Amino acid sequence: MILQLTQTAEMQRVSPQDILDYKTFARKHQTPAGKNELKQFERFHAARNLISQEMDTYLDAKLTLNDHSSTIIVDVCGVKNKTLTAVFCQTAGIDESLAKSLETINKSHNTNVIILLSRELDEPTLKEPVRIALERGKATMEVLGWFGDTFQETFRETLGLIELLGNETRMRMLAPLLERSGAKRDYRTRINPKLVYHNISALSDAGLLDENIEGAYELSQFGRTILAEFITFLEKTRKTLDESRAREVKND
Repeated sequence: MILQLTQTAEMQRVSPQDILDYKTFARKHQTPAGKNELKQFERFHAARNLISQEMDTYLDAKLTLNDHSSTIIVDVCGVKNKTLTAVFCQTAGIDESLAKSLETINKSHNTNVIILLSRELDEPTLKEPVRIALERGKATMEVLGWFGDTFQETFRETLGLIELLGNETRMRMLAPLLERSGAKRDYRTRINPKLVYHNISALSDAGLLDENIEGAYELSQFGRTILAEFITFLEKTRKTLDESRAREVKND
């Protein structure tokens, strides 16, 4: 059996432009009644992940077995090459509703599942359909790193990156690398040579820089992603502060 995506009035397609940031996503796709903000953020996270894998992505998707014997609604669904990836955003952990949905999905041959959790389960008691899906590799669990045992590590690593990037000299070294690679001699013409070696070492140790075969430095894939996200964060913060100040002046 296979599951098919069924068009409904509630289903919403998510475009790459919708996932540029959470504010854009939340404005385009309003939080459904009865769903909290955390679940909506998890839906954003899931949609962003599926679109990054070049899947057509939908919210509140209805999936129907081809014999019409059963239907389920999933929080987010990705479609690629006739294969479906169903995402369940389980802010309340594993529940009976998820077990029933997986009972249907276990009958299909074209659907994989991601169970998105906000925190590690203390002592997960898995329903039979959930256990079967996990054992078959049909389902995987993904725990977001904001809570539970992973929070402290995630917070520490994030603060470390902010401290590293929150330095004018390092940003002057990194920003041009978004366009082209740079050699040490290029840095020394613009930056105090005493600072170049130390900062290159720090950025390389953090995994942000790579050195190519010609001896020039370029952003690693990780560095490119982090730097783009950091610049976007700074720009949005600046705009928010400017808007706040403008409102204060207007109110005065």
